[in-house]
Amino acid sequence: MRLALISDTHSLHDDMKYHVEDLINPEVTNILIHAGDCTNVGKKYEVEDFVNWYKDIKGFKKKIFIAGNHDMTFEVKEDWYEDYMNEENLSQSDVIYLLDSEFILEDPEFSRPIKFYGSPWQPEFYNWGFNLPRWGNELESKWKNIPNDIDVLITHGPPFSILDYNPQNVSCGCELLRLRLDEINPLIHVFGHIHHSHGVRYFKDTAMVNASICTERYN
Repeated sequence: MRLALISDTHSLHDDMKYHVEDLINPEVTNILIHAGDCTNVGKKYEVEDFVNWYKDIKGFKKKIFIAGNHDMTFEVKEDWYEDYMNEENLSQSDVIYLLDSEFILEDPEFSRPIKFYGSPWQPEFYNWGFNLPRWGNELESKWKNIPNDIDVLITHGPPFSILDYNPQNVSCGCELLRLRLDEINPLIHVFGHIHHSHGVRYFKDTAMVNASICTERYN
């Protein structure tokens, strides 16, 4: 299986230097994952543009995405939201939206089902979407909902002290998510949110990927 991992496109997906289709390996199952902030502020035209772009991407068996703090409409769900985000519309193009939920992929290529889980929450960050108080019980409960046997964990924000440093070298990740990560040890954890720390590192047996596409200045 090949995973193509992106995050924080902020409505600039058409300006990406590389095309995700270039990552496809025709000899294996290809999965595309977007770890949130697909829009700039979640306006209707931004959601429509992203959903149509994501649906039109070819060559992936499944295209999974979650929301981020900039995708505020995904939390408040205005009247037009379901026009684009209903399951029937997405599934016709093999798109899966995860909101504190799990997707299980079964394929003859694998000896067992592969389990994905996605969640958009992060500690309070100004007055954006999917924010909860740092160290709060509500945020802790979100992470406790992550199944113990998950293979690929998708969150918008990073865990504390792992690819989460801002330009001032301050760690901005979630302490409670880090504690949960210690318990479940997924094969892969993909996130974004902190553009400055994009990259890959290993933590124990987990491949940690900050898949942010944009720089701090949204280039």
